[in-house]
Amino acid sequence: MKKNIKLTALILSIALIASLMLTGCGEKKAEGTDKNAESETEVTTLVVGWVGNGKPITYLGDDGEPTGVDIEALKLVDELLPEYEFDFQMLEQPAVFAGLETGKVDIATTNSFYTKERDEKYLFPEEFLGMNIEGLVINKKYADKVTSLEDAASQGLKLSPFLAGDGNVYVVEQYNNAHPDNQITMELSDNPDIFIQQFAMIAEGRYDYGVIPKQYWETLVKDENADLHEYAKDLEYIEFGAVRTWAIFADGNEKAAAAFDKAVKQLKEEGKLSELAIQFIGYDTWAYVDTPNMY
Repeated sequence: MKKNIKLTALILSIALIASLMLTGCGEKKAEGTDKNAESETEVTTLVVGWVGNGKPITYLGDDGEPTGVDIEALKLVDELLPEYEFDFQMLEQPAVFAGLETGKVDIATTNSFYTKERDEKYLFPEEFLGMNIEGLVINKKYADKVTSLEDAASQGLKLSPFLAGDGNVYVVEQYNNAHPDNQITMELSDNPDIFIQQFAMIAEGRYDYGVIPKQYWETLVKDENADLHEYAKDLEYIEFGAVRTWAIFADGNEKAAAAFDKAVKQLKEEGKLSELAIQFIGYDTWAYVDTPNMY
């Protein structure tokens, strides 16, 4: 009898241990499944087309990786969007915009200004990504007479040509729309090197002034080691306003653009974009956001 009791107790103990082991394993399996479900976020890759010769906005760093104020801003945006992954691909500027049209590029970052033609083809988000300080590169013989586009127009000074499609065309168009009685005549060119060549043309007196963002004046001409520093002695730079710059989306990316807007707004509020501007450009371009001449 005692043997039967002991045997029964042993069987019950073994059954209880087995039951507990099975229960424990089941709980661990369920817990693991829940963690996997939480970590499995569907990620969409967005191709970011950028140009490599746009220092300090977009360029290749010494380590061979893309960098620049807009590139680093987009990296911060990417960190805030777990559902997206940005794939940065360096292209020539025409290829960037061609890619937007064909769907091979989802986002373009080329220090792009708004234009009506671009708005008709592509998707502009609500939030702009950066700011350019805009100014006149002018032959020094006119520097004491001109402080604005209005002055240049009223004195009949000759504006250097723009490459067709250049965002600075938009700036002059906006000026002309606001000043019907004091217009600036624009000349468009199909020469892809016209932006660089204009500095020599203005210094030599073939044209009187040009309209360009401040950072290009500083990196191309003003800096003592700049490629075009030889023209600095004949030229002056005069600020007159600021221009918004945009990350432009391909049509069909409305959901991604809305997520981008939320992230950029957060980065602006946290002062992160101002920090990047100071790091790469040398001053806070966002301080100009309320300037009267905003384009």
